[in-house]
Amino acid sequence: MGSVRIAIALGILSLAAAVCGCDALHRVPTGKDAVKTVEVAVFEGGYGIEWHQKIARKYSEEHAKDKIRVMLWGDPRVMEKIKPRLLRGDPPDLFLMLGLPVWMLIADGKLRDFNAVLDKPAYGTDTRWRDLFIPGTLDSYTSDGKVYALPSALGAWACWYDARMFRQHSWTVPKTWTEFDALCGKIRAAGIAPIAFQGKYPIYCWFTFITMIQRCGGLAAVNRINAFEPNAFSHPDVVRAARLTQEMAVRHFQHGAMAMTHTESQLQFVNGQAALIWCGVWLENEMKNSTPPGFEMRCFNIPAVDGGKGNPNLFNGQGAEWIFVPTDARYPDQAQDFARYLVSPGNAPDMGSSIGVISPMRGATPRSAVSPTLQSVLDMMDNAPGIFTIRLDSLLLEWTQEVMQPSLSSLLRGESTPEEFCRRLDEGVASARTNPDVIIPPYVPYDPAKFGEQP
Repeated sequence: MGSVRIAIALGILSLAAAVCGCDALHRVPTGKDAVKTVEVAVFEGGYGIEWHQKIARKYSEEHAKDKIRVMLWGDPRVMEKIKPRLLRGDPPDLFLMLGLPVWMLIADGKLRDFNAVLDKPAYGTDTRWRDLFIPGTLDSYTSDGKVYALPSALGAWACWYDARMFRQHSWTVPKTWTEFDALCGKIRAAGIAPIAFQGKYPIYCWFTFITMIQRCGGLAAVNRINAFEPNAFSHPDVVRAARLTQEMAVRHFQHGAMAMTHTESQLQFVNGQAALIWCGVWLENEMKNSTPPGFEMRCFNIPAVDGGKGNPNLFNGQGAEWIFVPTDARYPDQAQDFARYLVSPGNAPDMGSSIGVISPMRGATPRSAVSPTLQSVLDMMDNAPGIFTIRLDSLLLEWTQEVMQPSLSSLLRGESTPEEFCRRLDEGVASARTNPDVIIPPYVPYDPAKFGEQP
């Protein structure tokens, strides 16, 4: 039944078609004394695959004497090509992508854990590899002490602005939500839309809302949600976060924002039609071909909420650009060793300068290796005592699509009250938990006292 369940989750309705119809163009036959060819598949998105191919060539050259070669390929539709191969037991040795039912694959023994290789020294150092990762970046796919996916980048959420525009208008980065609201008023008075928003994909505001939950209710509120406590979203602190989020959207989103795609809204931002935008650290790279000369893209952390319980220096962050090694890999040891090489202190500076990615390892990305834009992210990191995230959207995939996103869109449009919005989230979570296929791994709560918050 495990294969059938995974087939349904992957969206492959015919197992026979999955097993017989898969194109294995990228598999390389190996004879008794042949070179071990490690197949690596990468999602070819905003970062491209050129840098990863370069590292694959370097690794192959340095391991030629061991008869190991990495063959790395990428495709924007890599997930669709990998799905049937996972089912028939003939997957790539390593893949870097999103969109899979990861916890279902873990539960059915389809993914190999990284524990043994994490206990080895990082390439080029004497330090145990796992000890170099920023605390929290290995948590997303960890269960019972086993790490089943490895981040190759740091994900962080922030508010972006044009420093040149701010200088021209004598605007300053807000330190409190009251100051943020006042700043948006000043921006509108100058004839500029305050906030661009990717309204066709309301999940872009989910991460802002999650950070507002921490600002209002502290890590205690985050813990209640991550632990699936009943009515966790209906707690007064979360309702307040929803109210502030709604007020921001109704008052300050650019006219027509709810109909815009991510690229349309981000173009509004880089072309100066809107002064602010909430987004992840990939924004600069994603818009590099559209950003005009002289635009000084910078970011700041979500400000403190007046009377809030959360430490405002924490930021909403986690590991990103996840690496997986399936248990059916032909060369799992070599694949995990390549992952250790790819995500290493020696390669992190080049990764930053080449494709604008911040390493998930502490201090591995020097300021000199990245643009002033990403230096502002490093500033936010340097000022932060830690990171946090909420895990529901990665565990409850149907809830995310069918409940959270449409409910969030309704909140942002002003069509539902904060109380109604939070009640819908709670009811949806309770319903989702009745699904026998939903897997909820044990949760290790954040320690509020560690970050200067009340428990």
